[in-house]
Order: sequence, then structure tokens, then C-alpha cells
Amino acid sequence: MTRTAYPSLMHRLSDFLDPTDGAGLAERLFNALLVVLILLTVTLTIVGTVPSVEREYGAAIRAFDYVCAAVFGAEYLGRLYVTPLRPGYGSRPADYWRYATAPLPLIDLLVLISLLVPGSTALASLRGLRLLKLLSLLKLGRYSDSLQLIGRVVAQRAGELLTTVLIVIVLVFIAASVLYQVEASAGTKGFESIPQALWWAVVTLTTTGYGDVYPVTPLGKAAAGLIMLFGVGMVALPAGMVASGFAEELARMRQQGEVAARPMRYCPHCGEPLE
Repeated sequence: MTRTAYPSLMHRLSDFLDPTDGAGLAERLFNALLVVLILLTVTLTIVGTVPSVEREYGAAIRAFDYVCAAVFGAEYLGRLYVTPLRPGYGSRPADYWRYATAPLPLIDLLVLISLLVPGSTALASLRGLRLLKLLSLLKLGRYSDSLQLIGRVVAQRAGELLTTVLIVIVLVFIAASVLYQVEASAGTKGFESIPQALWWAVVTLTTTGYGDVYPVTPLGKAAAGLIMLFGVGMVALPAGMVASGFAEELARMRQQGEVAARPMRYCPHCGEPLE
């Protein structure tokens, strides 16, 4: 008589903490609880910066932070515990450390630390760390298919996006340098040095246009016009890359769904799939 093999505690915990398997009711409720706590944490962090709210409800917000720290801490330790079951990881200390320093677990740890930072005036120098609680929004990526889609698109286009960002940075420095050379001799306010001209370059190339700094010489206006034309295209380029990435990813997901939904036909004689 054979004994039924039951999954170990580590396997059961790994399945429980996996938000993508769509398993039992308890897992869905736990994931929903985490999402609610994350949203409440961010909301209270923002509202808590209002002085009147801080004075009246500061103690209650701190108590809620400690409750969230207990829940998030248990989740963090659980995910760290099941590290050996993750693809490419083992049970060595180096594997635990490699997982703990990965982006999402590191965000989890930073959020946990920020929740535990007290709000007393004696430790006022550490109170700024409490704003790290806003990083908990990034934790929603585990529980949202839409956020995971955005992450995949950005990862796929990372090389092109990085190249575009570098080009924009170079263009900003070139624009600031050119306008400094043209406008500094005329004594135009805001162009006394290249670092000061950088403000105009950033505001102009991002099409924000505050109007607090602007060229006044004819040559400076002509150069600024050319820079604006280049800037509009360069700043809009990343949006086009991301949009095309979304279209490709959605087409791939649609194709995978159609393949998964397509019935598989088998040979009645040998049992092999026909397609």
C-alpha cells in the first residue's frame, strides 16, 4: 500500500504566496488584503503630511503602520523562506542574499523599514524615511496583470528607451551650451552660466514652457526654435516606443490565448497530437 505524498510546508507556502496561479479562496482573499493595505498605506502617508491630520490622527496612523509592518513582514519572510523553490535559486546563503537584493524584494524591505520608523521628534532626522512607504505602490505589480504588462513592455524596450534618454540628455546639454554662448554676452537673465541655462533647456525640451527664462537676441530665438523642433520629436519618441511595445505584447497575448483555446486533436490509433 503506497502512502499519498503531501506537499511540504515550503511548497504549500510557495503556492499560497503566488498571486498568478489563481488558486483557492484563501489566497485570493490574502492578495486582496495586501492590495487594500498597500492602497491605505499610500493614502495615509499622503494625508498624514497635512499638519492638522498629523496632530489629530498621527498616533492612529503610526498604529496602522505597525499593523501593516506585521503583515508585510510576514509576507516578506515567507517569500524569503521559499527561495529554494524559485527557478535558478538554491538553498545556499548566497541564493537567499541574491533573492533579497533583487528589485521587488528590496522594495519590500525598504517599505517594511519605512513602516517601522517612529514618528517621534527625537528621531526627526529619520522621519523622511517614512516617505519610502510610497514605494509600496510598486508592490502592486505582483497582483495586477496590467502593471505586469507595463513591466514586460518596459523591459523589452529597455535598450531603446535608454538610448533615447541618453540622446535627450545630450541634447539638453547642447541646447544649454548653445544658448549660454549666445545669450550670456547679452546679459540675458537665466543664461549667466551653463548650469543656469540647463533649466531653460529642460523646461523647453519637455514642452513645459514656464516662460520665466527665455532668449531675447535674434540669434538666440532662432537657435531656440531649432532646439524646440528637435526636442518635440525626441521627447515624444519614448512614448511611440512604449505604444508599439504594448501593441506587440497584446498581439502576442491574444495569439497565445487563441492557441490555448484551440482544441487539440489526437490520432485515434497512436494517440499522438495531430497539430
